[in-house]
Amino acid sequence: MTTQTARTMINLSDDKVIRARLTEYLLAQTGTTWTLGVFNRYSVGFSWITYGFDAQQQGDTQPQGMILRLGPPYGLFAPYSALPQFAALKALEGTGVPVPKVYWWSDDASLLGAPFFVCERVSGSAPVPWVSGDTSGFEEGWRKEIARQFVSALAAQHRAPWRESPGFEQFAHINEDNAALVQVKFWEEAHGRWALKPYPMLRWAMLWLRRNLPVAPRVSLVHGDYRLGNFLEVDGRITSILDWELVHPGDPHEDLGWAFLPQFTGGSGLVCRLVSQDDFIAQYEREVGFKVNLQSLHFYRVFSLVKLALTHLAAVRCFEDGQFNDLRMPAMGTQVAPVLRQISKLLQ
Repeated sequence: MTTQTARTMINLSDDKVIRARLTEYLLAQTGTTWTLGVFNRYSVGFSWITYGFDAQQQGDTQPQGMILRLGPPYGLFAPYSALPQFAALKALEGTGVPVPKVYWWSDDASLLGAPFFVCERVSGSAPVPWVSGDTSGFEEGWRKEIARQFVSALAAQHRAPWRESPGFEQFAHINEDNAALVQVKFWEEAHGRWALKPYPMLRWAMLWLRRNLPVAPRVSLVHGDYRLGNFLEVDGRITSILDWELVHPGDPHEDLGWAFLPQFTGGSGLVCRLVSQDDFIAQYEREVGFKVNLQSLHFYRVFSLVKLALTHLAAVRCFEDGQFNDLRMPAMGTQVAPVLRQISKLLQ
């Protein structure tokens, strides 16, 4: 067995090994010694492995909180690259979008066993969209202020320049005319990998998407999973937007279509339990600099439901293939039929 192969075969559940390897990596990157505290592994999510830890560089008087994210080969959307996330977060620094500062990244699995990046640890908690009822637990003043920041951050993200930032060379071909088609093709290929049986409604929806491709008003950085649950807040202030693993250049309407999904309303009728659709669009248009095209929004509602159904299929496939033992994965398969019914209603 070669040294390269031996280093690649790292148990991603062994926190001590990961910490030791990361200590070596930081020494190589900075030329100084680092002391890393206890690794705390977060249990949320179905995809990237996330560790929080304190790190102190030789000569510093205080440790700093950091996050390590690893993209395991058995993750929901594997195989992974850390570059798009790192490049997006780097490009968004100083743009008004609350994002963590990123430090290092690599797609070399021989280092830590999987692609990874390291960023600052931001304080805050993540409100979740899964609570039933209207806006139970959301005080009105808090809800309105968080809603304002939620919309404003998305508008700033969609205004942010990205083409000249390092790491986006692979996306140079994306333009206003083909942005929708690029994403439809991506998820068509995912369907071919993940579906365990035919779903006629899903096939019909993908054909409909092909026939109704919109032209984007601009090509923006699209988060891909912009919703309640994917940001941190402290005392009514959004401190960080999280989970950028699906980030890509595309039509900004795509993020709206996803955020507007009924799955995130908690029965409130509000976008992500925060704000009405009309108020969301009105504020967004004021800040982003273009009018929301309702036909494009309808397209991306259908697209988002297709993406959601395929994500559920991916979870089932991961479990059935023995890659992921989390019992939440097969349970996601029970949501495929309800999502397909929603698609049918939108297409009628």
